[in-house]
Amino acid sequence: MINFRSLQEYGIRLLLVVLASGLLYGFLALGRQEQTEAVTIYAYCDMLSTEDFEEFTAQTGIPVVVRHFEAIEEVITKLVFTRDSGIDIVAPTDSMVEVLREKNLLLPLTKEKLPSIPDLCSYLMGRFYDPENMYTVPFSWTPVGIGYDTRVVRALPGNIGWDIIFGTYRDDKLISPDRLYGAAVDKVCLGEDPFETEWLAMLHLYGSVEATVLQEHEDAVVKLLKEQKAWIECYTNNLQYFLVSGVCPAVVIPGAYMINLREENSWADFVIPEKGSMMYIGNFGISATSKKVAQAHAVIEYMLSKEGALVCYENHKFLPANAAACEALPEAVRSHPYLYPDLNLFNRLYTLHNAIPGSVIERVWHHAMV
Repeated sequence: MINFRSLQEYGIRLLLVVLASGLLYGFLALGRQEQTEAVTIYAYCDMLSTEDFEEFTAQTGIPVVVRHFEAIEEVITKLVFTRDSGIDIVAPTDSMVEVLREKNLLLPLTKEKLPSIPDLCSYLMGRFYDPENMYTVPFSWTPVGIGYDTRVVRALPGNIGWDIIFGTYRDDKLISPDRLYGAAVDKVCLGEDPFETEWLAMLHLYGSVEATVLQEHEDAVVKLLKEQKAWIECYTNNLQYFLVSGVCPAVVIPGAYMINLREENSWADFVIPEKGSMMYIGNFGISATSKKVAQAHAVIEYMLSKEGALVCYENHKFLPANAAACEALPEAVRSHPYLYPDLNLFNRLYTLHNAIPGSVIERVWHHAMV
């Protein structure tokens, strides 16, 4: 005997499954459509996030997705070997722009669509990697210096040099930081990038970051880095942890990170030694494979504006390129001589360059670490 009630129940269940599947498919399709319509930015995780563009999307209806990369090689590989890379905007720092330009991976900017360019700080414009800003414009930056625990490092800021990280030579003998700054200054940290460490070692030893310095003094740089290992806790990008935990009373760190640390820890401070240091400048460029060039210009214009620049600063603490946004920064930042450098100090900040071959950087690091 046929159970019509069971058949009815089965039919209802089947109908519910079909409806649920349809709704799920619809939601997934909508998600894919939104992703397809979104302007996609590739950037470092500490400089930009999707949340930075919520207000922009609300105002314009243009969705923005920020994806993060660890190394610029990831972006280059995607742009070179994938015809439809899905990348609309790239946010590289300084010397990386030069690499992208040389490989023809960026489109020229239409400056008429970027009316906020005249509002940018002039000292961030026209850098060596894009002298006429034809392909990129700066949106944020930060100096790199020494973050330290004032409870342990008792020296005045003006008396703190790179010797707190590298030590100093006297009669060809390397004197360690604990003998210069006190017994408790016995461990320090640097970032993971070998070039940055070698670059700072050059600056410390010779006051110059020209490629010829490493060519002429490679053995001396290797010797310093090899002997310095005696007080290196580690090479890491988790620099905040080692400072806050008390493991290292001094670390090499971007000023942007220290702005947050100083808000939460009154003992934390930041200094740039007299010899100078390096800086990171974040830039926007439009991918040569982008199919949303008009929308990409609108996104960049928002970030160059005072409104967008302040949103980005609030979320990441990198200093804005927009001059009016700089005027609106908290007084605790604007009045700090190293977190917010004046032009005199800015002129002693350098961006990493590509003049030193990668093979030389690798060779120096290998010899120093073995």
